[in-house]
Amino acid sequence: MQKSLIGLSIVTLLASCGGKKNNTGFELKGTFSNSNGELIYLEKLGNNGPVTVDSVTLGEKGEFEFNNYSPKIGFYRIKVNQQNYAMLVLDSADKITVTGTIKDLGNTYKAEGSAETALFIDYNNMARRREMRLDSLNKVFMALVEPIKMDSVKVDSLSKTFEAPYNNIVEPEQKAMVNKIMQNTSMYSSIMAIQSIEPDKFPEVYIELDKGLTKKFPNDKNVKMFDDMVKRQLSTSVGMVAPEIMLPTPDGKDLALSSLRGKVVLIDFWASWCGPCRKEMPNVVKAYAKFKNKGFEIYGVSLDQEKDRWVEAIAKDGITWPQVSDLKQWGSEVVKLYSIQGIPFTVLIDKDGKILAKNLRGEELEAKLAEVLK
Repeated sequence: MQKSLIGLSIVTLLASCGGKKNNTGFELKGTFSNSNGELIYLEKLGNNGPVTVDSVTLGEKGEFEFNNYSPKIGFYRIKVNQQNYAMLVLDSADKITVTGTIKDLGNTYKAEGSAETALFIDYNNMARRREMRLDSLNKVFMALVEPIKMDSVKVDSLSKTFEAPYNNIVEPEQKAMVNKIMQNTSMYSSIMAIQSIEPDKFPEVYIELDKGLTKKFPNDKNVKMFDDMVKRQLSTSVGMVAPEIMLPTPDGKDLALSSLRGKVVLIDFWASWCGPCRKEMPNVVKAYAKFKNKGFEIYGVSLDQEKDRWVEAIAKDGITWPQVSDLKQWGSEVVKLYSIQGIPFTVLIDKDGKILAKNLRGEELEAKLAEVLK
């Protein structure tokens, strides 16, 4: 169950679409072919959605120029409608010319005069290539599954068969993206690209991008947000002491994570409303039964909001280990503390509270427990 990634653009005040031409030196103009006098919009992307900052009607030959807005560094788009737009990364000194076909801006547009936008397009093409390959693989998988109506055991077995080709697509593409970001650690566009990179596997790319952006854009709110996110991610990286959690149990008594020192502990972030969490729970129950007498404990942290549903799920899923929750769902303090982007999410810590691994499930969890609880 995925939570939306951290917003990386801040909404600005709605600028007037009338008035005098800006005098900052910023230029955004171009020509869209096959046009018919459409009204197009310049929008700034933000946490609360796109905000229109300027608009213009295309000329007889599809020409346009936005005259009434001077941007600060950020993510923007030229929009025909909600499904048809061209993404841009703009700054106040840019002089940009955009071309494309009006009926399909997203797939046809080109931008000259903005290194940031050019880089963004490169990143987008890399991501699109990966998604196309994964989509093809998924179609092959579904073609095998659907006609036979396999049971869950056979589907799981087939899924494992597809793990190797999946990794053969994802891993090289991810490394290519990492290399591209490492070559552009002072570029604003890299903020978006890095969201597809796993911080636990590639912490160095987060560190270097944070350094580059903080030096170049020290006062930018998005960069400050990214810096804060990186600091929190590093504080929960493997080898670090797991941040303290002190939350109420179902009977209302506070239980500290640190009270379990001396045992190997799995911090299990889940919720009663999370389907994948509930599906994974039998594996967790199995691991607990196998290792609980060997120095293993689980500290369950629920992102529930309704106590009754939380307690019902505990009983229904056979959960017998300690459980805590502040019933604030994604507003819980633990979400930021552990940089949680989705659940189920697990953190395995040793007897001294240091993080050993993250997101271990099923056989991987049992193998790791067998290794550390010899």
